[in-house]
Amino acid sequence: MLAKSPPFLMWYDDNPKLSIDKKIADAIAAYSDRFSGVKPTLVLVNEAEITEFTGVQVRGVATVCRHTYWVGQADRPGVPAVTLDLAPTPSKAAPPAPRRKTK
Repeated sequence: MLAKSPPFLMWYDDNPKLSIDKKIADAIAAYSDRFSGVKPTLVLVNEAEITEFTGVQVRGVATVCRHTYWVGQADRPGVPAVTLDLAPTPSKAAPPAPRRKTK
């Protein structure tokens, strides 16, 4: 079994007329719509776009591109992780079929 982390939603908005706070608010609204009213606790942004946002931790990450916002949930202590049952991997690949000679 594999533990599944909470889902993230990537939001891209390069509109220069909107503030970073407005873009984050739009991303959070899209996340709540997409994941049935679940409220995110974490937004990953480019290090140049770090800002304070009420109710959500905004964290700067060097590998996140500018104008891109990763919205999701931080690991929550005491909340069990979702587990997925994966099919077992085959131990050996099937042998290749014999090749026929062509004339």
